[in-house]
Amino acid sequence: METCKKGQYYCNTDKKCKPIPDGHTVREDGFLVKEAKKYYGGKNTKPKGFGTDQRGPINQEAERIVRGMKAKSAGRFKKLYGKRDKEVMYATANKLAQKEQLKVMYYQDFIKLVEGNPTTRMLTKSKTQQTGNISADRGSDEKANRAKRKGLEKDLKKKGIGYKKGVGEYKYKSDDGKEGTGREVTYQTSPGKGMSKRRFGKVMRRLGRKHGQESVITKDKDKPARLHDTQSKKPGKSANLGKSNPGKNPKGEGETSGTKIRSGKLPKTNKKAYHYN
Repeated sequence: METCKKGQYYCNTDKKCKPIPDGHTVREDGFLVKEAKKYYGGKNTKPKGFGTDQRGPINQEAERIVRGMKAKSAGRFKKLYGKRDKEVMYATANKLAQKEQLKVMYYQDFIKLVEGNPTTRMLTKSKTQQTGNISADRGSDEKANRAKRKGLEKDLKKKGIGYKKGVGEYKYKSDDGKEGTGREVTYQTSPGKGMSKRRFGKVMRRLGRKHGQESVITKDKDKPARLHDTQSKKPGKSANLGKSNPGKNPKGEGETSGTKIRSGKLPKTNKKAYHYN
């Protein structure tokens, strides 16, 4: 990047140095950003209130809160704080406004963080659409499991069921009583066009049974996920897993991430996950 004179910044669009606009500053990485205003109304605006040390509303939200306080609680502030009533009022309004501003900032940061994140797309889909979860993996033989995954994918396509591959993680207990963590390629499924909720659940249970799975999951939008025993002939036999939540499972139980599956292989690491709880 070209070095510019003091009071200038390098414009990547025009490929030349330009004067820094009023109200802006240049960060250490060279990007032009807006300066944070110390007081609402511009950098030359003096703080309102008693004396020079009293700070006025820092933004529009704080001004709105102050107006409400003056209309409804002015007498109460006067009684409690005497001559400091306006000082306390402004401080309270500023604190509330900053909290509200942080909420907006956190939400914007969250959107930037998750935009394009496959795990987030899977989580959103599980909350807003009818979905399922199924796997074909059995044991730790990766070569055999890759062949099983191809078989499951073929059956899903044949039934018209859409799917998105990810990585599932779960706790297990071996025959000798030792606990461990298992990982598998898992498929988040969605019903085919015109497929009813009942038909979708039935097909998922049958495919789970066919591919050697003890259970499969189905979930309707805005409802808790259900864990179905594929070995049971009674379709109503299922357990409530709870609703979809972001992050790893606090109980250390099953969770799913949108980690990309390359060439059908189980990846070594998981990205951020979502779980039912």
